[in-house]
Amino acid sequence: MPGPAPKAEKCFEAMKAAIASGMSDRQAYMTVPGAPSSAAWTRYLQNHPERAAEIAAVRHAKGKPSLDRIASNFEAMLSLIAEGRSAVEAGRELGINGDRLTEYIRANPGKRPAYAAAMKKRAKLLGIRSVPVTRRKSFTADEFDKALELIKSLPGAGWPEALRRAGLPANGSLQHRARRDPAFRARLTRVLAEHAAVIFHQRYQRDGDAPNLLLASLMRDQLFAKLYARFKRYVDSRFDMVGEAYAAILSGEMTFDDLKSKKPANLITKRAIGNGLALTSLDAPARDDDDGRDLMIDTIANPSPIIHW
Repeated sequence: MPGPAPKAEKCFEAMKAAIASGMSDRQAYMTVPGAPSSAAWTRYLQNHPERAAEIAAVRHAKGKPSLDRIASNFEAMLSLIAEGRSAVEAGRELGINGDRLTEYIRANPGKRPAYAAAMKKRAKLLGIRSVPVTRRKSFTADEFDKALELIKSLPGAGWPEALRRAGLPANGSLQHRARRDPAFRARLTRVLAEHAAVIFHQRYQRDGDAPNLLLASLMRDQLFAKLYARFKRYVDSRFDMVGEAYAAILSGEMTFDDLKSKKPANLITKRAIGNGLALTSLDAPARDDDDGRDLMIDTIANPSPIIHW
Protein backbone atom coordinates (compact mmCIF):
# COMPACT_ATOMS: atom_id res chain seq x y z
CA MET A 1 0.00 0.00 0.00
CA PRO A 2 1.59 3.34 -1.01
CA GLY A 3 2.35 5.81 1.75
CA PRO A 4 1.22 9.44 1.95
CA ALA A 5 2.37 11.78 -0.80
CA PRO A 6 5.42 13.86 0.17
CA LYS A 7 5.08 17.61 0.77
CA ALA A 8 7.03 18.34 -2.38
CA GLU A 9 4.48 16.41 -4.45
CA LYS A 10 1.52 18.21 -2.89
CA CYS A 11 2.87 21.72 -3.51
CA PHE A 12 4.89 21.02 -6.65
CA GLU A 13 2.77 23.24 -8.90
CA ALA A 14 2.93 26.13 -6.40
CA MET A 15 6.71 25.74 -6.12
CA LYS A 16 7.03 25.60 -9.89
CA ALA A 17 4.97 28.78 -10.32
CA ALA A 18 7.05 30.59 -7.66
CA ILE A 19 10.32 29.60 -9.30
CA ALA A 20 8.96 30.56 -12.71
CA SER A 21 8.20 34.02 -11.31
CA GLY A 22 11.93 34.55 -10.77
CA MET A 23 12.33 33.23 -7.22
CA SER A 24 15.21 31.02 -6.27
CA ASP A 25 14.39 27.58 -4.87
CA ARG A 26 15.13 28.92 -1.38
CA GLN A 27 12.80 31.87 -1.80
CA ALA A 28 10.13 29.54 -3.16
CA TYR A 29 10.09 27.06 -0.29
CA MET A 30 10.18 29.96 2.20
CA THR A 31 7.18 31.58 0.49
CA VAL A 32 4.91 28.73 -0.61
CA PRO A 33 2.60 27.53 2.22
CA GLY A 34 3.31 23.93 3.22
CA ALA A 35 6.52 23.77 1.19
CA PRO A 36 9.11 21.12 2.09
CA SER A 37 12.47 21.80 3.65
CA SER A 38 15.51 22.48 1.51
CA ALA A 39 16.80 18.93 1.98
CA ALA A 40 13.40 17.37 1.25
CA TRP A 41 12.95 19.47 -1.92
CA THR A 42 16.43 18.57 -3.19
CA ARG A 43 15.87 14.88 -2.45
CA TYR A 44 12.49 14.95 -4.21
CA LEU A 45 14.01 16.42 -7.39
CA GLN A 46 16.83 13.87 -7.27
CA ASN A 47 14.34 11.00 -7.00
CA HIS A 48 12.06 12.38 -9.73
CA PRO A 49 14.18 13.41 -12.75
CA GLU A 50 11.10 14.30 -14.80
CA ARG A 51 10.02 16.80 -12.12
CA ALA A 52 13.57 18.19 -11.92
CA ALA A 53 13.46 18.75 -15.69
CA GLU A 54 10.20 20.73 -15.34
CA ILE A 55 11.76 22.96 -12.68
CA ALA A 56 14.95 23.42 -14.72
CA ALA A 57 12.87 24.55 -17.69
CA VAL A 58 11.29 27.44 -15.76
CA ARG A 59 14.22 28.36 -13.50
CA HIS A 60 16.03 31.62 -14.29
CA ALA A 61 19.76 31.59 -13.59
CA LYS A 62 20.09 35.28 -12.72
CA GLY A 63 16.57 36.08 -11.62
CA LYS A 64 16.19 39.07 -13.97
CA PRO A 65 12.80 37.88 -15.30
CA SER A 66 11.39 38.51 -11.82
CA LEU A 67 12.06 42.24 -12.33
CA ASP A 68 10.32 42.07 -15.71
CA ARG A 69 7.29 40.48 -14.03
CA ILE A 70 7.27 43.28 -11.43
CA ALA A 71 7.39 45.83 -14.24
CA SER A 72 4.36 44.32 -15.96
CA ASN A 73 2.44 44.04 -12.66
CA PHE A 74 3.70 47.24 -11.01
CA GLU A 75 0.36 49.08 -10.91
CA ALA A 76 -1.42 46.00 -9.57
CA MET A 77 1.23 45.66 -6.84
CA LEU A 78 0.82 49.29 -5.82
CA SER A 79 -2.95 48.83 -5.60
CA LEU A 80 -2.55 45.87 -3.27
CA ILE A 81 0.07 47.72 -1.18
CA ALA A 82 -2.27 50.71 -0.84
CA GLU A 83 -4.90 48.27 0.46
CA GLY A 84 -2.56 47.16 3.25
CA ARG A 85 -0.54 44.29 1.81
CA SER A 86 3.21 44.12 2.09
CA ALA A 87 5.30 43.82 -1.06
CA VAL A 88 5.80 40.10 -0.40
CA GLU A 89 2.06 39.53 0.19
CA ALA A 90 1.18 41.51 -2.95
CA GLY A 91 3.70 39.53 -4.98
CA ARG A 92 2.32 36.25 -3.66
CA GLU A 93 -1.21 37.19 -4.74
CA LEU A 94 0.04 38.11 -8.20
CA GLY A 95 2.34 35.10 -8.50
CA ILE A 96 5.54 37.16 -8.68
CA ASN A 97 8.56 37.72 -6.45
CA GLY A 98 7.59 40.70 -4.27
CA ASP A 99 10.90 40.52 -2.42
CA ARG A 100 12.55 42.22 -5.38
CA LEU A 101 10.29 45.28 -5.48
CA THR A 102 12.89 47.44 -3.72
CA GLU A 103 15.53 46.37 -6.25
CA TYR A 104 13.14 47.28 -9.05
CA ILE A 105 12.51 50.74 -7.52
CA ARG A 106 16.27 51.37 -7.26
CA ALA A 107 16.70 50.43 -10.90
CA ASN A 108 13.77 52.66 -11.93
CA PRO A 109 13.90 55.91 -9.88
CA GLY A 110 10.97 57.35 -11.82
CA LYS A 111 8.69 54.78 -10.17
CA ARG A 112 9.63 55.92 -6.65
CA PRO A 113 6.93 58.67 -6.25
CA ALA A 114 4.11 56.25 -7.08
CA TYR A 115 5.61 53.63 -4.73
CA ALA A 116 6.00 56.21 -1.93
CA ALA A 117 2.35 57.30 -2.36
CA ALA A 118 1.16 53.69 -2.09
CA MET A 119 3.28 53.13 1.03
CA LYS A 120 1.81 56.28 2.64
CA LYS A 121 -1.72 54.99 2.00
CA ARG A 122 -0.76 51.64 3.52
CA ALA A 123 0.77 53.31 6.57
CA LYS A 124 -2.35 55.45 7.09
CA LEU A 125 -4.64 52.45 6.70
CA LEU A 126 -2.64 50.33 9.17
CA GLY A 127 -1.98 53.21 11.59
CA ILE A 128 1.78 53.10 11.13
CA ARG A 129 3.48 56.28 12.28
CA SER A 130 6.49 57.50 10.39
CA VAL A 131 9.70 58.02 12.32
CA PRO A 132 11.63 61.19 11.47
CA VAL A 133 15.05 60.40 10.05
CA THR A 134 17.98 62.44 11.32
CA ARG A 135 20.33 63.01 8.44
CA ARG A 136 24.06 62.83 8.98
CA LYS A 137 25.68 66.26 9.08
CA SER A 138 27.79 67.05 6.03
CA PHE A 139 31.41 67.85 6.86
CA THR A 140 33.99 69.42 4.63
CA ALA A 141 37.29 67.80 3.65
CA ASP A 142 39.07 70.34 5.88
CA GLU A 143 36.99 69.24 8.89
CA PHE A 144 37.88 65.61 8.26
CA ASP A 145 41.57 66.57 8.14
CA LYS A 146 41.23 68.46 11.45
CA ALA A 147 39.57 65.41 13.00
CA LEU A 148 42.55 63.22 12.10
CA GLU A 149 44.97 65.83 13.44
CA LEU A 150 43.04 66.00 16.72
CA ILE A 151 43.17 62.22 17.14
CA LYS A 152 46.95 62.27 16.63
CA SER A 153 47.43 65.07 19.19
CA LEU A 154 45.36 63.56 22.02
CA PRO A 155 47.35 62.03 24.91
CA GLY A 156 44.46 59.83 26.04
CA ALA A 157 41.93 57.35 24.73
CA GLY A 158 38.81 59.56 24.69
CA TRP A 159 39.08 60.79 21.10
CA PRO A 160 35.42 60.09 20.11
CA GLU A 161 34.15 62.43 22.83
CA ALA A 162 36.84 64.99 22.02
CA LEU A 163 35.72 65.05 18.37
CA ARG A 164 32.09 65.59 19.40
CA ARG A 165 33.02 68.46 21.72
CA ALA A 166 35.06 70.07 18.95
CA GLY A 167 32.17 69.80 16.47
CA LEU A 168 34.28 67.65 14.14
CA PRO A 169 33.30 64.41 12.38
CA ALA A 170 32.87 61.71 15.01
CA ASN A 171 33.63 58.02 14.56
CA GLY A 172 30.40 57.31 12.66
CA SER A 173 31.13 60.01 10.10
CA LEU A 174 34.76 58.92 9.81
CA GLN A 175 33.77 55.33 9.13
CA HIS A 176 31.02 56.45 6.73
CA ARG A 177 33.54 58.33 4.59
CA ALA A 178 36.14 55.56 4.90
CA ARG A 179 33.73 53.06 3.35
CA ARG A 180 33.44 55.29 0.28
CA ASP A 181 36.96 56.66 0.04
CA PRO A 182 39.82 54.08 0.05
CA ALA A 183 42.49 56.79 0.35
CA PHE A 184 40.80 58.26 3.43
CA ARG A 185 40.36 54.76 4.88
CA ALA A 186 44.12 54.23 4.64
CA ARG A 187 44.79 57.57 6.39
CA LEU A 188 42.27 56.83 9.15
CA THR A 189 43.68 53.36 9.75
CA ARG A 190 47.21 54.73 9.99
CA VAL A 191 46.21 57.54 12.40
CA LEU A 192 44.27 55.19 14.70
CA ALA A 193 47.18 52.72 14.74
CA GLU A 194 49.66 55.47 15.64
CA HIS A 195 47.34 56.78 18.36
CA ALA A 196 46.89 53.29 19.80
CA ALA A 197 50.67 52.85 19.96
CA VAL A 198 51.06 56.16 21.81
CA ILE A 199 48.46 55.40 24.48
CA PHE A 200 49.17 51.65 24.74
CA HIS A 201 50.96 52.02 28.07
CA GLN A 202 48.00 53.74 29.74
CA ARG A 203 46.08 50.50 30.20
CA TYR A 204 48.79 49.43 32.68
CA GLN A 205 48.57 52.53 34.87
CA ARG A 206 46.36 50.71 37.35
CA ASP A 207 46.68 47.17 38.66
CA GLY A 208 43.14 46.61 39.85
CA ASP A 209 42.52 49.48 42.25
CA ALA A 210 46.22 50.16 42.84
CA PRO A 211 48.26 52.52 40.67
CA ASN A 212 51.10 50.92 38.72
CA LEU A 213 52.90 53.88 37.20
CA LEU A 214 56.22 52.01 37.02
CA LEU A 215 54.79 49.31 34.74
CA ALA A 216 52.96 51.92 32.66
CA SER A 217 56.23 53.81 32.18
CA LEU A 218 58.12 50.65 31.23
CA MET A 219 55.46 49.71 28.70
CA ARG A 220 56.25 52.87 26.72
CA ASP A 221 59.45 51.08 25.71
CA GLN A 222 58.53 48.96 22.69
CA LEU A 223 61.09 46.24 23.39
CA PHE A 224 59.96 45.91 27.01
CA ALA A 225 56.31 45.73 25.88
CA LYS A 226 57.11 42.97 23.37
CA LEU A 227 59.05 40.98 25.97
CA TYR A 228 56.31 41.48 28.57
CA ALA A 229 53.84 39.91 26.14
CA ARG A 230 56.34 37.18 25.18
CA PHE A 231 56.71 35.96 28.78
CA LYS A 232 53.10 36.37 29.95
CA ARG A 233 52.83 32.70 30.93
CA TYR A 234 55.54 33.14 33.57
CA VAL A 235 53.25 34.75 36.13
CA ASP A 236 55.59 34.70 39.14
CA SER A 237 58.88 35.35 37.33
CA ARG A 238 57.71 37.53 34.45
CA PHE A 239 59.83 40.55 35.33
CA ASP A 240 62.91 38.38 35.84
CA MET A 241 62.42 36.82 32.41
CA VAL A 242 61.92 40.21 30.77
CA GLY A 243 64.97 41.63 32.52
CA GLU A 244 67.28 38.83 31.45
CA ALA A 245 66.02 38.90 27.85
CA TYR A 246 66.21 42.70 27.67
CA ALA A 247 69.82 42.67 28.88
CA ALA A 248 70.78 39.93 26.41
CA ILE A 249 69.19 41.78 23.49
CA LEU A 250 70.63 45.14 24.55
CA SER A 251 74.15 43.65 24.72
CA GLY A 252 73.79 42.16 21.25
CA GLU A 253 73.94 38.57 22.51
CA MET A 254 70.67 37.75 20.75
CA THR A 255 67.70 39.37 19.03
CA PHE A 256 64.03 39.25 19.91
CA ASP A 257 63.39 36.85 17.02
CA ASP A 258 66.02 34.50 18.44
CA LEU A 259 63.67 33.82 21.37
CA LYS A 260 61.51 31.79 18.98
CA SER A 261 64.29 29.19 18.96
CA LYS A 262 64.54 26.66 21.75
CA LYS A 263 68.17 27.20 22.77
CA PRO A 264 68.06 31.01 23.34
CA ALA A 265 64.67 30.71 25.08
CA ASN A 266 66.01 28.03 27.42
CA LEU A 267 69.07 30.15 28.15
CA ILE A 268 66.90 33.07 29.31
CA THR A 269 64.76 30.72 31.40
CA LYS A 270 67.82 29.27 33.08
CA ARG A 271 69.24 32.71 33.86
CA ALA A 272 65.97 34.02 35.27
CA ILE A 273 64.58 31.09 37.26
CA GLY A 274 67.33 28.49 37.17
CA ASN A 275 67.18 24.91 36.01
CA GLY A 276 64.67 22.86 37.97
CA LEU A 277 66.48 19.63 37.13
CA ALA A 278 69.88 20.80 38.31
CA LEU A 279 71.04 19.88 41.83
CA THR A 280 72.60 23.02 43.23
CA SER A 281 72.54 22.66 47.03
CA LEU A 282 72.46 19.99 49.68
CA ASP A 283 70.40 21.98 52.18
CA ALA A 284 68.62 24.78 50.29
CA PRO A 285 65.35 25.71 52.03
CA ALA A 286 62.25 26.02 49.89
CA ARG A 287 58.64 27.07 50.31
CA ASP A 288 55.63 25.00 49.41
CA ASP A 289 53.16 27.44 47.85
CA ASP A 290 50.25 25.04 48.28
CA ASP A 291 50.18 24.81 52.07
CA GLY A 292 52.95 27.20 53.14
CA ARG A 293 55.10 24.60 54.91
CA ASP A 294 58.87 24.87 54.88
CA LEU A 295 60.76 22.11 53.18
CA MET A 296 64.33 20.97 53.61
CA ILE A 297 65.56 19.09 50.57
CA ASP A 298 68.49 16.74 50.92
CA THR A 299 69.74 16.66 47.33
CA ILE A 300 72.22 14.17 46.06
CA ALA A 301 73.73 13.63 42.64
CA ASN A 302 70.93 11.50 41.23
CA PRO A 303 67.45 12.28 39.84
CA SER A 304 65.69 11.07 43.06
CA PRO A 305 65.96 13.74 45.79
CA ILE A 306 65.04 12.65 49.33
CA ILE A 307 62.57 15.07 50.94
CA HIS A 308 62.57 15.65 54.73
CA TRP A 309 59.55 17.40 56.32
